Amino acid sequence: MNKAGNKMKGIILAITGAVFWGGSGVSAQYIMQEKGVETSWLVSVRILFAGILILCYLYGTEKRQVFAILKNKKDLLGTFIFSFFGVILLQYSFFKAIEVSNAATATILQYLSPIFIVIYLIFESKKIPSKMSMLSIALSLFGTALLVTKGDFTTLSMSPMGLFWGLGAGLFGAFYIIQPRKLMATYGTTTIIGWGMLMGGLMYQLYHPVWKDVPKLDGVTIALISFIVVFGTIFSYICLLKSTRYIPAQFSSLLTSFEPLSSALFSFLFLNAIILPIEILSMGIIIFSVFLLSRSQDNE
Repeated sequence: MNKAGNKMKGIILAITGAVFWGGSGVSAQYIMQEKGVETSWLVSVRILFAGILILCYLYGTEKRQVFAILKNKKDLLGTFIFSFFGVILLQYSFFKAIEVSNAATATILQYLSPIFIVIYLIFESKKIPSKMSMLSIALSLFGTALLVTKGDFTTLSMSPMGLFWGLGAGLFGAFYIIQPRKLMATYGTTTIIGWGMLMGGLMYQLYHPVWKDVPKLDGVTIALISFIVVFGTIFSYICLLKSTRYIPAQFSSLLTSFEPLSSALFSFLFLNAIILPIEILSMGIIIFSVFLLSRSQDNE
């Protein structure tokens, strides 16, 4: 395939992965609001079965290599830490934000992860950030303020808990990317994600086992849960990961702007959600801030 064809393939993969993630948030909102699915039960099912399926896939392709991490206690501990903060708390805070607000708001707040990553790297490197980085951070804060106040800066137009869990999803999303960098370089991204999800899923069973608070599983509920686990978790991750084989990682991360866009569109189409102009504006500002951030990282 020629260079242009590879670039297009990478773009399609990145957008597909982002749309799957956005769709999973809307699916979760629907089954929590309309089907009585409890947040903790959904988190328990999602990460446990996603971990099992990913590791089964890896075992079928890599055999014994998938178990190499179990022989190194230090790396195993690092994966355990990743599974708790980067998997359990990220998934729980994201779904909790959906429960107390809505899928579109939760997704756009979680999309602030790159901004939190840059703030962390500024402190880690102890370097003065570029003007572009500072501008992107300022714009993201302004966009977030617009989103949660709807333009009236004297009041919050969303619940404080919705803001808390949404920002939590962004913070833990940043941890999800930063903490396992060395582990992924050693064992491969897919392996660490698989073990992180399986460990997180098993740990979460101590808090909320999958047999507790089981909802009425009709056809629609089973279909949407399957979509959340398979497409919204596994395929979403695989598509975004494979896209970096054909396009730069910075370009791929930029295309994840389709996450909040698709979430807002699906909410409008399937949940009859009303998207206000001020919400569209705030979403555009946050996405643009991440675009500036991506350009800034390219030039450094």
